[in-house]
Amino acid sequence: MSQRANYFRLGLFIIAAVAVFIGLVLALSAGQLFRNTVVLETYFNESVQGLDSGSAVKYRGVQLGRVTNITFTFGRYEQDLPRSQRRPYVLVESEVDPALIGFAAESDPERLQQAIERGLRVRIAPVGITGTAYLEIDLVENAPPPLPIDWTPRNLYIPSAPSSYNQIVRGAQNFLVKLDRLDVEAVVVELHRLLASANAKLEQAPIDKLAANADATMKDVRAAAVQLNKVLSAPELGQATRDLAAAAARAREVLANPKLDRLPEDAAAAAAGLRAALESPHLVSALASADRVLRRLDELTAGSDADIAATLANLRRLTENLRELTENLKRYPGGILSDAPKPVGRGGK
Repeated sequence: MSQRANYFRLGLFIIAAVAVFIGLVLALSAGQLFRNTVVLETYFNESVQGLDSGSAVKYRGVQLGRVTNITFTFGRYEQDLPRSQRRPYVLVESEVDPALIGFAAESDPERLQQAIERGLRVRIAPVGITGTAYLEIDLVENAPPPLPIDWTPRNLYIPSAPSSYNQIVRGAQNFLVKLDRLDVEAVVVELHRLLASANAKLEQAPIDKLAANADATMKDVRAAAVQLNKVLSAPELGQATRDLAAAAARAREVLANPKLDRLPEDAAAAAAGLRAALESPHLVSALASADRVLRRLDELTAGSDADIAATLANLRRLTENLRELTENLKRYPGGILSDAPKPVGRGGK
């Protein structure tokens, strides 16, 4: 009886352990089971070393899903072509959450196509120096054109871009290949010869003369610096600077005067007034009248120069007589009514 009880307890323990294990599995994978995911595929025409199933898929550093399958495109597409004519692209499939990208790619293919045209690409990015890698989805500046394909992808498709990590590795490999082809011994011999020639030239160079010239040059530079300091510290320079600043301030005041803005308008108005006065018919009529008067005066004075000269002589004599009469009146005011008084002698007689 006791043995059956032990078996019963052992069975209950096993059932409870299995239930707890199943509960833990469901709890840990509940987010994966009930999350809406889509299959994303992309193609690479390069090595995908470091990328494995389960590697992360990130969009600008935010994880969207994981890699589920890595194979070649000729195993799924171009089945009607000979194997030698199929493209050797690497097919990488992933399960991603489209909501984290910002839109549902399956229900909004036009928006996905616009993002691809703006440079949305998938690249292989390394994880530190561990040798592992992950898929990075991001907008790439000056993105390369998508790989040419002759089939319609079965799943959501985003073109790939060359990995910067692979480019660095290829560059290092090319450098090592070129370094391996380089004749290091010949380079060392040439370098030794160059150093020997440089030492010989230095021994032949007039070091003392060059040093003296350099010392003289430094003295000239120091003297020029001292002279420049004197010039800069002169009070006249400060006064000139202040005068220049005052002149600039005065110029700004003059330029800021609103009357200066009206000067072109006033000048234009004055020019318009002068133009109107010159074009006035009254001015034309007055000039014509003046011209007629001058012609009349010319006609009147023509041929009578002698009469005018005699008239002027008579006027001159009349003026002299009037001057004499005026002087006499000043001396003898009563002389106009009687004769002028006789002069009186010295003796009173």
